[in-house]
Amino acid sequence: MKNFEEKYKLIVKIGNALHKFGCSSLRVETYIQDVAKHIGVEVSCQVTTNTLNYQIEDPETNERQVILQYIPLGSNDLGKLADLHKRLRQAFKDDHDYETITKNIDEVMVSKKLYGELLLAFAYTVIPPSFLALIGGSIITLLFSFLMGFLGYVITKAVGKFNTSKYTLEFYTAFICSMMGCLCKCFIPELDVIELSLASIILYVPGLTISIALEEISFNQFNSGTGFLFNAVMIFLKLFIGVYLGMSVGNYLFDLPEDIYVNEIPKWGHYIALPFLSIGLGIVFNTKFKDMMIGLVLAAIAFWGPMVFTNNLGWIFGTFISAFLITFLSIVVSRWRDVPPSVYLLQGIVILVPGSRLFMGLSNQFNDDPIIDNPSIGTSGLLMFCAIVVGMLVAYSTYYPNLDNRNEVV
Repeated sequence: MKNFEEKYKLIVKIGNALHKFGCSSLRVETYIQDVAKHIGVEVSCQVTTNTLNYQIEDPETNERQVILQYIPLGSNDLGKLADLHKRLRQAFKDDHDYETITKNIDEVMVSKKLYGELLLAFAYTVIPPSFLALIGGSIITLLFSFLMGFLGYVITKAVGKFNTSKYTLEFYTAFICSMMGCLCKCFIPELDVIELSLASIILYVPGLTISIALEEISFNQFNSGTGFLFNAVMIFLKLFIGVYLGMSVGNYLFDLPEDIYVNEIPKWGHYIALPFLSIGLGIVFNTKFKDMMIGLVLAAIAFWGPMVFTNNLGWIFGTFISAFLITFLSIVVSRWRDVPPSVYLLQGIVILVPGSRLFMGLSNQFNDDPIIDNPSIGTSGLLMFCAIVVGMLVAYSTYYPNLDNRNEVV
């Protein structure tokens, strides 16, 4: 590529594509720097949750281009992110021209998702009961959680079809599922509507967003890191208010009896529920099947890791070592499979992050029988947050002794 215009347009196109598919701001900046070095230009870039700003200069001709962009949040499409990563590496390795590389990017952008609507509906349906089986609950609540999961899929598709604001999807889902749970309890008093409501919206808990925020903050990328973190907080608020209002209205209309928490799920059910939860998350985030199976190992570490150390060294150490193992292994496997580490980090760290575990503690707001018997859920979440951040940072520094001199992308 001899033309400076081709060079800066390529950099902008790559940056926009990476951001659109859910690549973290830190990795977009690293990727752009590597590409710029490869094609012979100098780039200063700033990437946040909603902006992509570039200053690109050709050292030979002193031509300069400044580009400021405001863009929406990415879609967290890990399958396309992995495909884009492989195609770009191969294209630069084979020294393709601008037109060929641009064509490769466009093909990934317009490609169909790996899984059809039937599998997507299946994933939405099995995630709530899988989560419920992991935290414990009654059999009747577990059965009704399948219905709530499918209802969440219908609401998601309806919001997209009727062009309703995507910023209220979490609230609509939480409110409607909670109301439906109250209606079901009218006919089946044994139903635990609190657990049913929380399980039905667990997919919308921003685990991946928190994971990206933790990674950003770990590398002192506080601008983008706090942006992702506050985005996660807003989603939490919409989910919480939706559940609270739905249950308040439902209790007022139907005069329901008080929920009684009963755990009828056998321990061996965890071995069935965890794979279904992990695979369901993989389908929703469009992860390739082989990558999904590898990520299942990290999901097992995330779920059972803290338990192994709880009795002897405490759950804080268990969370730290689990975060370290998940992050370190995701980097190692990503180098072997030639995909971004976030593809594997998703299935492990999403189960480990305070997102799903803190949300269990919302049951404290509705009655005195919490799903997790932990009155200091806020303090526990903060300690867990700190343990995960340090665990991830130690893993990165272990694999990359010099964090500013990591393996180049291209």
